[in-house]
Amino acid sequence: MLEPIRTARVLGILIVMQGAALLAFWKILEIVIVTAATRYASFTGKLAKMLFSQDKALINFIQAGETYLMPLLILGLLISLLGILMIAFPKQTVQILVALRILSVLPTPQNPHSQSLP
Repeated sequence: MLEPIRTARVLGILIVMQGAALLAFWKILEIVIVTAATRYASFTGKLAKMLFSQDKALINFIQAGETYLMPLLILGLLISLLGILMIAFPKQTVQILVALRILSVLPTPQNPHSQSLP
């Protein structure tokens, strides 16, 4: 059985991993968009944009993806920061999770009357 503080740390680690996955996805998306933008900036890329409808659709898709880069970066950083704070302050995290009724703390042999952390 996990203790409440260990549970808070495990949840914090999982949240940090989720934030890291978002940041990795952001970086991959940024590399794809920059690479595609440089390809379509050349003479043949400009010619392809003018002549082929698939290339026009791809450029529109790439430009739409650029608008999501900054919010994705901010979201990834905020989620990672939340996880780091949960790991750094596990007692306060448990108190918040108990107050939100996400986590319930059972009585322990050391303190049989406790229903939440002091």
